[in-house]
Amino acid sequence: MSFLDLISELRTKEAKPEKAAKAMKVLALICAIGGIWNYAIPIIAPFNKTPIRIDPAFPIIALMAGMLLAGLFLLASRGIADRAEWGKRLGQLAVVLLVAMIVAGCLVLYSGFSPNIPVPPAPVTAVFSLIFVAQFVVPAFFGIQYLGRLPVDENRYVRPAIRPGIETRVPAAHIERGKSPVVNSYKESPVRFGVVGTFVIFLGIMMFSMFFVMEHIAPAAAVFMFPLMFVVIFVGPAWFNRLPSSFEQTRTVAASYTGGGSMFMFNGSWPFFRLLVYDDGVEIRVMFHRFFIPYDKMEDLPDKIKFFSLGGVLFKSDLPGVPSRIRFHGRSSKKILEFVNERRKKILAMNAETG
Repeated sequence: MSFLDLISELRTKEAKPEKAAKAMKVLALICAIGGIWNYAIPIIAPFNKTPIRIDPAFPIIALMAGMLLAGLFLLASRGIADRAEWGKRLGQLAVVLLVAMIVAGCLVLYSGFSPNIPVPPAPVTAVFSLIFVAQFVVPAFFGIQYLGRLPVDENRYVRPAIRPGIETRVPAAHIERGKSPVVNSYKESPVRFGVVGTFVIFLGIMMFSMFFVMEHIAPAAAVFMFPLMFVVIFVGPAWFNRLPSSFEQTRTVAASYTGGGSMFMFNGSWPFFRLLVYDDGVEIRVMFHRFFIPYDKMEDLPDKIKFFSLGGVLFKSDLPGVPSRIRFHGRSSKKILEFVNERRKKILAMNAETG
């Protein structure tokens, strides 16, 4: 999902506790990784060997702040999932604190630069700083409003497992022998984290390894880390996108495309995204994740790509485990849209006749 798609989602879409709770978990993961990263980097690459002069207490403060925010976001996720008023209020507070921490961290790092380092003129620095901060402040503003629109369960003193309107899992012991509950899964992945979390973890591990090699082994050895980083971050996901999924194994591929795209807070260029078109739906692969969207579960696609649009084909749905808006950019997005639309209209017409 691009920046404008994210803003549109937060401003206009119906606020859903399931999506908000998932977003809180993602933010908790990002805060935890950020805190560990800021704590570990000064140890691996000490600031006294760099042009930046930072207070020695900065790493531990960053770690404590990151873990505190991660705990707040996880707690807010629990409250939002239970449709409790305190959950969304705690989520709003955590978002405000996160933005404040980002701004404060930027000010600390900026003030730590050595005066001997040439810096751009003040107006240029101010403009770029404003753009950078706006990337966090604007989504945070609309995100707080989104959290404020979340529905609240008035019967919040009753245990979530028996509240009306809340789905509960049936224990395996209560399932009749020989019969299994029908479960429709539209996502598969070998990792437990989402697309953003997977990318951040992979990138963090590689950057951590590079700094460790440069500091504790040999600076020249870092040259050999670049090919490894390229393989892990770029070649690995592209190779995994070529492996058959469970969705593909039971269907015939009508067409496949490799390109870029965006979803939630992840934006990737070619060849991070892959689109497979089947007779009954499409499959989108990115960063070790596969999402299947049936034609009858996705919102209507436009007949053509508008000139002033963000480009690409936007798939919108409301399926469990699948991002609500996935945009795919191919070499010829116009032809891709026409092909998918043709398949979709055909299957929907057939279903209408048989139904």
